[in-house]
Amino acid sequence: MTLATMELALRSRRVTRVLLDFDLSIEFAGGATVAFSEFVIGDVLVDEDNQFEGLRLAAALVGRLCESVGSADSGELTILFDDGTVVEAAPREEVESWEYTGSDGSTVVCLAGGDIEVLSGPSDPPAPIPAVTVPPSLGATVVRIALGDKSTVEFSDRTSVSAAVSLDEAYLVLRESVAEVSEQQIALTSGVVISVAQ
Repeated sequence: MTLATMELALRSRRVTRVLLDFDLSIEFAGGATVAFSEFVIGDVLVDEDNQFEGLRLAAALVGRLCESVGSADSGELTILFDDGTVVEAAPREEVESWEYTGSDGSTVVCLAGGDIEVLSGPSDPPAPIPAVTVPPSLGATVVRIALGDKSTVEFSDRTSVSAAVSLDEAYLVLRESVAEVSEQQIALTSGVVISVAQ
């Protein structure tokens, strides 16, 4: 299967969340996601050096509809949204540039150098695992921030809490450790206190 025969099912899908861990991901209604190690949004190049600026810019896409998606066997990806915002990714020489995961588990990866790898989803997809939201343990590290319909903070001990992180404080949250835990608040070593949604 080539990229030409594999549809990236994003058109007319609404952005539901933006996630930041080591990559920045855009999640769409229906469960498809696109993760980027480097991309351009508007006229700003976002990579590992300015992820938090990328998070701010991509967070504005929550609620927007994808009008079109274009991809090429050479590795370029372009996503146009209904407000005119364009997200573009090009191949990188040393690492993967982007990865699309469909709701059926199918995957398209732009490998280092621009080669495209297309993997079909499983013929019998596993049932979704119900999310269990519990407070983290002391010392656990924040490994992912998700903003949007289901804003969450996920930790290295595989726990997560429903909480909205301020875009101005995101850099003081990601990769920080838990210093104190109560039912309603989690204090991090950076001094930021996360209020847990009830």
